[in-house]
Amino acid sequence: MNKIFYILFIILTAIPGYSQISQNIRGTVIDMDTKSPLIGANVLISNLEETYGAATDINGNFAIKEVPVGRIDLKITYVGYEPKTMSNLELSSGKELILNIELRESIVMDEVTVKADNKKEKAQNEMTTVSARTFSIEESMRYAGSLNDVARMAQNFAGVQGADDSRNDIVIRGNSPTGVLFRFEDIDIPNPNHFALNGTTGGPVSILNNNVLDNSDFMTGAFPAEYGNALAGVFDLKMRSGNNQKHEFLGQLGFNGIEFMAEGPINKDKFSSYLISYRYSTLQVFQLMGINFGTGTSVPDYQDLSFKINLPNSKGKFTIWGIGGLSKIKFLDSENEDPNLYADNGEDLIFSSNIGAAGISNTYRINSKSFLKTSLSIDGTFNEIANDTLNSFTGEYHPFYRNTSLEGKQSLNFTYQNKINARNLIKIGVYNQRRYYNLKDSVHIKPDTFFIPPSFDTLVYPAYWYNITDNKGATYFVQPYAQWQFRINEKATLNTGIHGQYFFLNNTFALEPRVGFKYQVAKRSSISVAYGMHNQLPPNRLFFRQITDSNGNTVLNENGEPYIPNRELEMIRSNHFVIGYDQSFGKHSRIKTELYYQLIDNAPIEVVSSFYNTLNYGANFDLVFPDTLVNNGTGYNYGLELTLERFLNQGFYYLFTGSLYQSRYKGSDLVERNTAFNGNYTTNFLIGKEFHLNPNKQEARAKNKLVIDFKCTLNGGQRYIPIDLEASKLANKAVYDFDHAYSEQYADYFRTDLKIGFKSNGKKITQEWSINFQNLTNHKNIFQQVYDASSQQIIKRYQTGFLPIGQYKILF
Repeated sequence: MNKIFYILFIILTAIPGYSQISQNIRGTVIDMDTKSPLIGANVLISNLEETYGAATDINGNFAIKEVPVGRIDLKITYVGYEPKTMSNLELSSGKELILNIELRESIVMDEVTVKADNKKEKAQNEMTTVSARTFSIEESMRYAGSLNDVARMAQNFAGVQGADDSRNDIVIRGNSPTGVLFRFEDIDIPNPNHFALNGTTGGPVSILNNNVLDNSDFMTGAFPAEYGNALAGVFDLKMRSGNNQKHEFLGQLGFNGIEFMAEGPINKDKFSSYLISYRYSTLQVFQLMGINFGTGTSVPDYQDLSFKINLPNSKGKFTIWGIGGLSKIKFLDSENEDPNLYADNGEDLIFSSNIGAAGISNTYRINSKSFLKTSLSIDGTFNEIANDTLNSFTGEYHPFYRNTSLEGKQSLNFTYQNKINARNLIKIGVYNQRRYYNLKDSVHIKPDTFFIPPSFDTLVYPAYWYNITDNKGATYFVQPYAQWQFRINEKATLNTGIHGQYFFLNNTFALEPRVGFKYQVAKRSSISVAYGMHNQLPPNRLFFRQITDSNGNTVLNENGEPYIPNRELEMIRSNHFVIGYDQSFGKHSRIKTELYYQLIDNAPIEVVSSFYNTLNYGANFDLVFPDTLVNNGTGYNYGLELTLERFLNQGFYYLFTGSLYQSRYKGSDLVERNTAFNGNYTTNFLIGKEFHLNPNKQEARAKNKLVIDFKCTLNGGQRYIPIDLEASKLANKAVYDFDHAYSEQYADYFRTDLKIGFKSNGKKITQEWSINFQNLTNHKNIFQQVYDASSQQIIKRYQTGFLPIGQYKILF
C-alpha cells in the first residue's frame, strides 16, 4: 500500500509547470422533437470572465475556439424555445468537446420564464414520466467501484441492487436481471457482456466501452410504449459520433483491457466521421502482480471491438455501427489449479462466449415537423460449454455436460415522429425481428453420476446422453407501438401510449396500455404518476426443452417429432404502478422519492407441485431446468425509494440512494415465498471532490487536478436454497431443501470503495492516472455455500477481498 501512494506522489510532483492551455467546443443545436437544425441559436459560456460564444449556422453547427480548459457552463437560447443550461462540462486539452444539444419548443409566449437545466432527474427520452434518469458517461468513469462499466454505475441508483462483485447483473425492484432490456442505437441487443450465458443480461466484464458511448437513459419501471419485452427496466444506450473535423486518439490500460481508440473526419465538408475502438484483456498482467479476481490460476481471455460511421446529408443521416466480443476461460481442477468462485471442486469447466451486433440506420427528415427512422441490424450470441466431473470412486474425470448454442436475430425497425405543434407530439413505430436459434445441450448420465458403487450392474443403470435441447430453426417477433405526448400547459404533461407484441412461434399476443402524468406543483417541485402493462417472453431455452426416457431416447409426439411441451408457453405479464415526488433545492441539489407496486402473473411454473418459478431465473444459472411448464405462476413487488443528490458543482458532488422493498412469488405448490432477489433493502452513498493543485485560481482551471471519490454500499443479504446436511452426507453430494427455498439470507452485503485519480492537461495531450481500491475494508461478503463431500461439511465461499486496480489513460 505504501508503495502505491509513493508512486502516486512521484507522479504528482513530476508534472511540469503551468502554461495557458485551451481547446475548442463544437457541436450542433437541433429541435428535440423533429431533429431539424436550429439556425441562429446562441451558445454562450457563462462561467468565464471573458466572453466566449457562437451562433449556429445553416446546419445548426457551432464552434467556440480557444476556450481555457476546465469545467465549463453553457447557456443555449433560441427564439420560441426554452433556454437550456449545461453545467460543469469538462473541457480537456487532449480532446475537443463535441456536444449535440436539443432544445424544446416553448408553449408559453414569454419563453424566458421557462428554464431547462441539464439535470439528471430528466431522461433524454421526453416520453418518460417516472422511474427514469439520464446518465453521463463521465459518471461511469467518475463513480468509485464502477470500473468504467455503465451497468455497475447503475447499481448506485435507487431501486437497483448489485450484491455480486464478480458480475454486473442489475436487480431492479426485486426482479430477475433477465427482465432488463438493453437497447443500443435504437436496436434491442443481446447480453452485452463477456462470458455471458444465453438468456441472461449480466457478466463479469462489459463489452460496452464507455469511451464510445454518449449520454443515455436508464429506466426502472412503467417505461414508455416504445419499449417492450421487458419486465424490470431499460438501458437505452447511444453511441457517440466521432469528431468530424479533427483526428483524435485515446490509449488506456485498466481492468477492462488495454485499449486503443481513433476517431476523425471522413469528409470535413460533409461532416462525416468514423469512430473505432479495440480492447484486449489485461487480467493476466494483473494476476502476475498477485491480484486475484476470483478465478484462481485460470486467466480470462477476452477482446472486443466497437465502431460507428456517421454520414449526414441535407435531409438527415446514415449511420453504420457495430459491437462485438470474444471471451473464453478454462477452470481445470484435473490440473490442480487453485480454487475459484465459478467451478466446483472435482470439476473441469471450459466456457466460451461470443457476441456480435451490427446495424445500419437512416434518419430522413420528411419536413420541418416530422422524420422517419429506418434501422436494419443483425446480432448473435454463441455459447460453448464443456463440463467434466470427477468419478468419486475411480478418481477419473468423465464427460458430464455439453452445450453448443447459437441465438440471434435480424431486425427491421421503423419509427415515425411528428411534432404536430408545441403541445402535441406523436411517435409511431414497429420492431420486426426474425429470431434464429440452434440450441443443443445434453447431460451424460452414468452410474457414477449418481454415485452408484462400481459393484452395481451397469446394465441395470446404462450410460447415455440425455438431450435437454436439440432444436434448430427460426421464428418472428413483432412489436408495434404508438405514443402521444400532450403538454396541457407549462405545468402539466400527459404521456400515453400502447405497445403490442406478437410471437409467431406459438401465436401468442399481448396488448399493453401505458399512461403517465406529470404536474409541476411549484417552480422546483413536481409529482408524477404512471401505469404500464409489460409483457416478456420466457427465456428462449425454455421453449425447446425436450423429454428423454429412462433409456436416453427422446420422447416423440404423434407426428414422430421430438415432444417439446413448453413450446406453447405464453408471455409473462406485469402491471407497474408508480407515484413519485421530486423537489429541487437551489440549482444543484434535489430529493426524489417513489412508491411502486408491481403485480406479475402468467409466469411459467412446473406442472407438478414444486417451488420453481421463472421469476427466479438467473439466480443460480442452472444448466438443467424443468421440462414441463405452465403459465400459472404469480408474484408481486412493492417498495419505497429515496434519492438525495447534489449534482457536481464547484468540484463537489454526493449521491445517497435507499430502497425498502418486498419481492414475493408462488410456485405450483401455492406456497408464497421470497424471490431469490428479495434483499429487502439496499443503500448507497457516494461522495467526491476535485482538488485543483495549482497555486492560483486561473491556473487551477487549466492544469492539474486531483480527484477523490468514495462509495459505501449496504444491501440485504442474498437469498439461497438451504443445503440439507444430513441428506447430503447420505447421498455423498449436495441435497437441497427445496421446501424452504429462499427462506434464508446470507449476512448483509457491505463494501466500501475508494478511487484516487489525477488528471494533467498538457498543451495537446491529456493524461489520467487512477487507482481504484475495491472493498477497502476487506470485508468478507459471502458468495455461496457449497457441500464438500470429502469433509462432509457445508463451506462458505467469499467474494473478492481488498483489490487495488490501476488505470492509465491518454488522449491526444
